[in-house]
Amino acid sequence: MTARTVLFALLLVAAVFPAAMGPAAASSPPEPVCGVCSGPFESAARDAGIDLTVESSHLHVSVGDDGTGQWTALVTVDEQSAATFHENPDQLERAVRQTFESHRVFVDDPQNLDSRIHDRTVIVTFEVPEMTTQAYGDVLLIDYFNADGNTRSVYVDTDEFTVQGPDGTVLVNDPPRLHTGFEKSVTWVTGPEDNLYIDDETYLAFAPDHSISTQIAADVSIAADSSSYLLPDLVGAALFPTLLMALGVAGVRYLTRRLSTDTESVQALGYLVSGLGMAWMVALVALGMVSGGLSVIALTLGVQFVFVGLVAARRPASLTFWRLVAVAVVPPIAVATFVSLFTNTSQLWGVPSALSLGATVALFLPFGYATRRELDWRPFAVAIVAAPVVFTIPTLPIGGFGPAFMAMLLVGWTLLTLAAGTLVYRLGWALGGESNARPAPQSSGSRPQNHGT
Repeated sequence: MTARTVLFALLLVAAVFPAAMGPAAASSPPEPVCGVCSGPFESAARDAGIDLTVESSHLHVSVGDDGTGQWTALVTVDEQSAATFHENPDQLERAVRQTFESHRVFVDDPQNLDSRIHDRTVIVTFEVPEMTTQAYGDVLLIDYFNADGNTRSVYVDTDEFTVQGPDGTVLVNDPPRLHTGFEKSVTWVTGPEDNLYIDDETYLAFAPDHSISTQIAADVSIAADSSSYLLPDLVGAALFPTLLMALGVAGVRYLTRRLSTDTESVQALGYLVSGLGMAWMVALVALGMVSGGLSVIALTLGVQFVFVGLVAARRPASLTFWRLVAVAVVPPIAVATFVSLFTNTSQLWGVPSALSLGATVALFLPFGYATRRELDWRPFAVAIVAAPVVFTIPTLPIGGFGPAFMAMLLVGWTLLTLAAGTLVYRLGWALGGESNARPAPQSSGSRPQNHGT
């Protein structure tokens, strides 16, 4: 690894990283999904001289096979405002149009807008074309609520918001933050103190049935449609930590080959790795991370190191290559699988991330052994370098402080992983040398005697 190589990698990061940040940085203020169901309608009516109060509301959207959505808002208003609208329907029409034209609402260009009043219920109807994408198979994907890369916030400003698919279809995916789900429609229900938002990654997939093939087609369609804005988030968060991990892995291999000696003590390294595992578990307990599925996955790493460190110190010959692979890979995967079976579906995204964090350091053990024995070490190196990407994928799209903040967190984790991984790698390297150190064969029979005359 020459200085020119390092310089090239740093220049690549400097060129690509800021560009990756740009698409994910755009944002806009929250938008009400209805508009005529809440404050904007009241404000537009007040501008027209009507002191209107919205008492309750319901918004229903029915999406047809052609992708056009029929939107219907049922808004109950106070008696005085209702009487005014009955006497002068033109005032109602002007207030409704003013709501969409002068206020920031989710639907900014309603087609065939119409309004009328029945008793105290204002009925507003309009059409929104091209709400869907024809996806793989027979899946119809409603991507209208998706932000296409912008961190747009859409809040539910109505008591109930229902979206229904075409006739003969059922919902085949699980939209986030959905309060009530039905087979043929989805409904977001708000309470008096709710601030319910529709996530900007929301997709609604409707299909004729719930078969496994249909659900797979829906998942693939959602992944393909969202890739245009998920990839910038992934690159922005994981690019620099991945390059840093790659440079660190190359540096660990290089320095170990240069500085390693045949007098390395496997016993001392084993006790150090065992102590590292104990320190890890003590830290988790001190932080209160002792309950929950993700904590169990994290604790598994400490148990692994305590076990393999003690065995290496006392019986190093028993740690063959494939046993090292098994002890590094099998426990975290087994625990993650067990946790997944008993974890709420909405929280399963954290399992792959926790598995990535827990298993990466352990992989340095067979990595060092394979390098010393001149076995194929590349699969371990690739898995370690890919860890930041594996961690990031379940978190997409990245909210909160954005990809830049996620990248800083991953850089800190990468440095800690490389620091601990160096020690674990040295143990694997030493165990590989221990396996090579076999006693010289002794000849059988009695020792020859000198019968010189």
